[in-house]
Amino acid sequence: MRIAEMLARSKPTVSFEFMAPRDESEVEVLERTVAALAGHAPDWVSVTYRVRTGDKTLELVTRIKRQYHIEAMAHLTCANTADRTRQILNWMEREGVANVLALRGDAPVAGEPFEPADPRLTHASDLIRLVRGSGYRFGLGAACSTEKHPESLDLEHEFRYMQLKVEQGADFLITQLFFDNRFYFDLVRRARAADITVPIVPGLMPIPSRRSLGVMTAMSGATTPAELQSAIDEAPDDEAVRALGVKHCIAQCVELLAAGVPGLHFYTFNRARAPIEILEALRGHQLLAS
Repeated sequence: MRIAEMLARSKPTVSFEFMAPRDESEVEVLERTVAALAGHAPDWVSVTYRVRTGDKTLELVTRIKRQYHIEAMAHLTCANTADRTRQILNWMEREGVANVLALRGDAPVAGEPFEPADPRLTHASDLIRLVRGSGYRFGLGAACSTEKHPESLDLEHEFRYMQLKVEQGADFLITQLFFDNRFYFDLVRRARAADITVPIVPGLMPIPSRRSLGVMTAMSGATTPAELQSAIDEAPDDEAVRALGVKHCIAQCVELLAAGVPGLHFYTFNRARAPIEILEALRGHQLLAS
């Protein structure tokens, strides 16, 4: 089923992002996480794409669909040539994958410029154009930022690229992580004023540790509210940081659900504990149906 159809329902969706394992040492952790979160009946999940282990992404997507009967979306990046990308899309089509998240992808080495494998695929909008222009019928998602991405010139530059993705055929958008809901609400307001009508799903990260927070904010450009940052700085250890992250994410979700968001998408980092705690709290508040 297309994810855009789920997002059009009156009930907000709940979804998780899983990270494809880099090697066999990460497989067991991922297996436990998928099994634990599948028990909380997500509407859909997504699986990241790694350049060296792209096959693992595709295998995991199809296995989640077959074993857990959950709609699983494969991330796809501009890491391959157009011809190789079509081969991957053909494989997805044969295996019954219904949804693809089209991304540019990150540079292999953090801090270095992104080098496309094919000059025809330099941005996510090019990838969306290729999928739509080649006649595939996948549901297509794309990413967007609520704040300025480190590689963007400014917010207007960021917004134009988001608009282009929709113009090329994206059915829905998922935001990068953010910790201040005002940025999300402002993005949605600007999008609707510009006649961008596709669902915009908030992407949320319950902070797992100081180190993870530093890495992810540096990569995404997300800022941490002063009050939250102060509490994190004063926390005695990472377990206290994790608890603060869960509490803050619950508060974000409560406000977002009250505003009528189409869904909540959680970046799990292949850990189930925090998302489960958040969902239990929200169901305790009767903000999500059991």
